[in-house]
Amino acid sequence: MKIYPLNNVPSLFASTTDTFKSIGVKINPCLEGITVTPKMLAEKTESGCKKLLSLEFNWLPAEVVEAYNSASTEAEKKNILVNKVYGNCKLNCKGCYVKQDNLFKDRDLIHPEAILELIEEAVSNLGTKTVKYLGPSEFFRDKDVFKYLDRFQKMEVILGVFVKDPMFGDDAEVEKLFGNQGLHTSEELIIKLASYPNLKILFNFRSFDESKTNDLVRGGYQGKEDYAGNYKAVQTRALKLLYKYFAAAEISRGKEARLVIINTPITADTIDEAYEIFTYFVDRGVTVISTTSMQSGCGGGLYNKLDTGFMTKFQEYYVKTIKYSLKRGLISKKYFDEFGPSPYAGCSHCLQMCNGLLIRETGQLMRCPGADHDEWQDEIYPENLIHNGLSWYWKYTRNYHEKSKVNVGCLAKPKIFTKEFISQVTKLVKE
Repeated sequence: MKIYPLNNVPSLFASTTDTFKSIGVKINPCLEGITVTPKMLAEKTESGCKKLLSLEFNWLPAEVVEAYNSASTEAEKKNILVNKVYGNCKLNCKGCYVKQDNLFKDRDLIHPEAILELIEEAVSNLGTKTVKYLGPSEFFRDKDVFKYLDRFQKMEVILGVFVKDPMFGDDAEVEKLFGNQGLHTSEELIIKLASYPNLKILFNFRSFDESKTNDLVRGGYQGKEDYAGNYKAVQTRALKLLYKYFAAAEISRGKEARLVIINTPITADTIDEAYEIFTYFVDRGVTVISTTSMQSGCGGGLYNKLDTGFMTKFQEYYVKTIKYSLKRGLISKKYFDEFGPSPYAGCSHCLQMCNGLLIRETGQLMRCPGADHDEWQDEIYPENLIHNGLSWYWKYTRNYHEKSKVNVGCLAKPKIFTKEFISQVTKLVKE
C-alpha cells in the first residue's frame, strides 16, 4: 500500500507551465545549501589558500567514544560497536555503510569536542560555508546535542544533518531521550530544532510503499535488533511535522525550505518509484537529492550488483528528472548546458572532490564518503591533525590539489557515471 506523507499539502504549481520563479518560491538545488559558482570556487583565504568550502564530518556521542577507547579486548570493542554505535540508531537498514565489523579500522575514536574545534578552525580560517553530519549514528540521539547546535549556530555556518530516526514521529522516543530537558513530543523537538536558523534536515526517503519501507529498515546486520514498530507510520508523521516547521514556515517567509529529501541508495527495488518521489516533493518546494549506492562499506555490495537492466532504468530516471527540473526551474538551461548532468539527478553538482573533505570519527581525513578504499584516505595521523590543525593539513590533501570547478565528476562511482552515461543522458535531455 502506498502512503503519501504530505497528503494535506497541495502542489505549489497550478499549471504545467509554472516554475518556481513564476510563482515566487525559492528553492536551492544544491545539497550543501549554497549556490556554487566558478567564482566562489576560485576564492582564496587571507593566507592565499584555496577555500575549504564544504566540510563533512562523522562523530559519536562522548560517552560512546570514551567507552570504545577504554575497552581492553576485541570482544569488548565488538560489544560496544553493536550495542552503542549501531545501537545509537534504532533502525537496521539493509546496505547501511556503518554496519561492518571493522568500521573503525582498529583505530581509537576522536572526541566530538576535538572534531568541533577542527570545524570551528575551518570556518574561521579556511572559509568553510557549509558542513554536513553523516554518521555513523544519529546526530540528535545525543544528550549534548543542543550544546553542539549552539556552537554551530554561533559559527554562522550551514549545518546539514542526515536523519532517519523514528524519534521525529514517535513521542515516546523523544520523552525517553529529552524528557528531562523539557521536550516530550516529536513536535516539541522539531520546533526546538527549527529555532536554529542555519540547521537543515536531510531526511532519507526511499519508497511510498509501506511494506517496502518497513522491509528496508530491517535485516541489515545479523546481531542487531530490528526496529519493532511500523517505521512507515512514524516516518509519515515525521515528514508532516518537518515539512510544517522546516519547509512551509520558510516558504511562507520567502525563504528556501530547510528540509531536503535524500533518496539514496536507489536500487533495483526502488528505481521504479524514484521519479514519482522526485516530482512529489519538488512540487511542494523540497529539493530531492537522489543517486545510487556508494562504494563504501556495506553499500559497496549494492554498488557492485548493479546490472545492465538497472542501468537502463537509471539512465531513463536521470533523463526524466533533469527534464522535469528544467521545466520547473530547479536548475536552469544555462547551468545544464555549461556543466552537464549532476550525479544528483536533476540537481546541482557537489563540490566535495575539489573544495571539500570528510573528517571521520577516527580523525582520518577522507576525500569523500563515496568510497572508503585506502587510496581515498589522506596520509595524515589523527594525533597530528589535532595538534597542527586543519589549516595546516588542508593544503596537503589531494582534494586541495584537485582543480576547482563545478563538475569534477563523481570519481567515487566511476562504474556508474561514465563518459558514455553522461553523454547519453545529455543527448536525450536535449532531444
